[in-house]
Amino acid sequence: MIASNDVVGIATESLQPIFELSMTGPFFKAGRIHSGLSFDAYMEQWREKNALPMQGLDPVERRTRFYSKYNLDRQLLVSEQWRMSSSFREAILSLHGPQTWMFLTDDWCIDSAYSLPLVREAAALREDVTIHILLKDDNLDILDRYLTNGSRSIPEFVAFDEEGVPLMIWGPQPDAIRNIRRDLMDGGAEGSIVSSTTVDWYADHGWLEVERELTELMLDVD
Repeated sequence: MIASNDVVGIATESLQPIFELSMTGPFFKAGRIHSGLSFDAYMEQWREKNALPMQGLDPVERRTRFYSKYNLDRQLLVSEQWRMSSSFREAILSLHGPQTWMFLTDDWCIDSAYSLPLVREAAALREDVTIHILLKDDNLDILDRYLTNGSRSIPEFVAFDEEGVPLMIWGPQPDAIRNIRRDLMDGGAEGSIVSSTTVDWYADHGWLEVERELTELMLDVD
């Protein structure tokens, strides 16, 4: 969705800023996105990392490794249980191609585990759409162009046309869980409560909210 004053369309304006087109050009033209991982390569390096021993990891690394292991199971669950809706399929097929999709993330991110399978299956419906996965820590300069309220939040999904013009931006999570988390944090809830609430929300088929938001976003693209 490109507005008349040449700015980028977004899923939720309260969550994402609006970017001028010129902000994206350099890293796209330099091939940074195209050198990202394919979905299969991303999954392979994820499994290989989880197979490594935990010995020698510092507390932060150990915690993120646990998150990674749990998220792999969560992502596989979505892939097994989710069935694409007809409205989402129609929205995907209505897009003008070719397009290049960037999914900027890391495997410890729970929001990613519940959204990447949907984006991947959407791309698979189109021969003229390619998806490239960029790891957060290797691409902080790119992520800095898509900050969420000043924060380096992931995942970030951005679709580009052939010239590197961004057509749509989504992330890092659906409005529904974002609002729940915000209310909990504003009320002084401990981090463990916020985290468990997020897990429970997604486990109750929260990925359907991801599908709904992506459907609306794609239908709005000119």
